[in-house]
Amino acid sequence: MRRTQALKSPSATFVALAAALAAAGLAYQPSYQTAEAYVREGEFDRAIPIIQDILATNPRDLKARNLLGIALSSAGRREEATLQFRKALEIDPAFAPVFKNLALNELALGQYRDAAGHFQSALKTAPADPVLHFGLGEANYALKRYGQAVNEYDLSGDLYLKDPQATLRYAESCLEAEKPAAAVAALKHLSSSADSRLHFQAGLVLARGDQYAAAAHQFQSAMEAGYPDPYEAGYNLTLAYQKAGDDTHAIESGRQLIARGYRKAELYNLLAQSYDHSNQIKEAYDALRTATELEPRNEDNYVDLVTLCINHENYDLGLEISDIGLNSIATSYRLRLERGVVLAMKGRFEDAEHEFELATLTSKGISLPFVALALVRMQMNKLPEAIDVLRSRRRLNPNDYLSDWCLAEAISRQGAEPGTPQEKEAVRALEDALRVKPAAGQAQTLLGKFLVKRGDLDGAKAALERALKLDPDDTTAAYQLAFLCRKKGDVQRANELFAKVSKAKAEDRDQVTRRNLVKIIREGSQ
Repeated sequence: MRRTQALKSPSATFVALAAALAAAGLAYQPSYQTAEAYVREGEFDRAIPIIQDILATNPRDLKARNLLGIALSSAGRREEATLQFRKALEIDPAFAPVFKNLALNELALGQYRDAAGHFQSALKTAPADPVLHFGLGEANYALKRYGQAVNEYDLSGDLYLKDPQATLRYAESCLEAEKPAAAVAALKHLSSSADSRLHFQAGLVLARGDQYAAAAHQFQSAMEAGYPDPYEAGYNLTLAYQKAGDDTHAIESGRQLIARGYRKAELYNLLAQSYDHSNQIKEAYDALRTATELEPRNEDNYVDLVTLCINHENYDLGLEISDIGLNSIATSYRLRLERGVVLAMKGRFEDAEHEFELATLTSKGISLPFVALALVRMQMNKLPEAIDVLRSRRRLNPNDYLSDWCLAEAISRQGAEPGTPQEKEAVRALEDALRVKPAAGQAQTLLGKFLVKRGDLDGAKAALERALKLDPDDTTAAYQLAFLCRKKGDVQRANELFAKVSKAKAEDRDQVTRRNLVKIIREGSQ
């Protein structure tokens, strides 16, 4: 049987010819084809001198200059390559082949803005080239033009799926461009056997985009692929499950970490949240107690434990925990605040006032303790004292919406009449509060009440409608709006609102103030 002789590639033929002639001592005139053959064979050090000789004879040879740029770039001499590509464009700004090579080289050098411009120029002559679209996508990603990056990546076909790092960049661009479903779908293409660090980074990217269920899958893959720090991956997995509302798996994941010997306060704290959400209250208490024992100087764990006590009306235990915490961290204004809330919920307003006063001394100017102090003074009918505290905070920081709203509430309770300086001050404070935080529903409700008294029924109706949209359970807003609707002849709407109010459980002013106190401190502590 005859053997079939393998055919040599054209580039191999040129290289062999050059070598044979040199061995025979014959003169061989270097040519573009020879240099091109060397480039194809990866013999860049041989190709470069030949091309330089060609350009010495004919500096305007665009093909040779482009080839020199390719050879230099392939040899890792990218700055020199860029210089050659740009010289080619100086000779002929319309020389299309150089745009792609220059753009790819600039992309590798991190010259993203220049690369983007040259990719766009190259696309004018090759609008369907997937490599150009992919390169432009990469440049746009680096320039934080995420929407444009997604469009270009999509036009590259599946090139962004060929490289796991590019897939990750595509997913990040999608999340920034508010296309979370596309990000999740792309990252599903990552092989389970991909590098564990890549899966971990994918989990972080998805978590930043609030795609917690998908993030959990990536963190799980990172663990299975042998992520170097099992605790870091496991904690993030537990957190992702918890953020996704999957408390069952969060608890399972957290317990597995503890079983492996990772007894860390932050992990017990996280577990406590899932236990609480799952109505496993004893387990939640135990987890937070363990957290305080592991890190007795970390106020977060004490604060969260007292909060748990307040949520479940276990006020005596809350006082006990706050005492323990303050023995370890005497200057914690947050613990003083929590202790004050517990005392207020027990009806011990003078003691609560004392705790809030102490909190103002160690809060380093933070407004929350002052607002809490003013609220409890309102509860005690010490309205002038409450107003004085809030006015001083407003002078220090006119952009503090809590102080603004509470000041207006205190003035309202004093019975300020329309047109008086006090009433005008209250309305200005509410307007400032809503400018800073338009979603402050209670401020909208209070503004509506002031506008009703002023006779500005249209303005009042608009404010109360906004308040109800923000909080459909706001019975005060519903009640006020019902009267307005009746006055304006909208009987059906008025009856609907009155029915809503009548179904709600009546609360006295004491209950409202206590509830507001808890709510404000929760919001202000975040």
